[in-house]
Amino acid sequence: MLNSDENRNKIIKSFPKLVGDKDFKIVGDQSPNYNCFAWAANHKDTIWQPMRIGLRPLHRLDGVSFDWPFDAAEDTKLSTMIMIFSKLGYKECSDGEYEEGFRKVVLYGTEEEVTHAGRQLVNGKEKGKWTSKLGLSFEIIHGDPTTIEGKDYGLVISYLRMPFP
Repeated sequence: MLNSDENRNKIIKSFPKLVGDKDFKIVGDQSPNYNCFAWAANHKDTIWQPMRIGLRPLHRLDGVSFDWPFDAAEDTKLSTMIMIFSKLGYKECSDGEYEEGFRKVVLYGTEEEVTHAGRQLVNGKEKGKWTSKLGLSFEIIHGDPTTIEGKDYGLVISYLRMPFP
């Protein structure tokens, strides 16, 4: 079962703060077809990773696609990630609190590098909660962006938002 104790415990080993997150649940199977950066931008068909412009996009024989959007620099620096999300309509904001009429994205890492991205849900019973794609592993919902801070992803380093109809 997807949200089994076994799967949850695997994730909690890497993200121990999820133990206290009442909203934590696994909602999507492991998939090699997309990663957290694409997921935060609402894409489930491409792995977003820095690539030379001449190689973009790259399609493997197994059907997995790799790309790096908008002629962005070949890195995951905070300035690069903010530029990518700004091309999608996002602007930096001060926090991850839910605001009606806005989509939000959270970026994790260090001052030098973004290591993970998640997004806030804007519809249904999960509205205001956060969703993350854990590398090529599971999709999860968590109530607070800080519950997945730690050794794997670092700290929350930026929030961005865009108007949402």
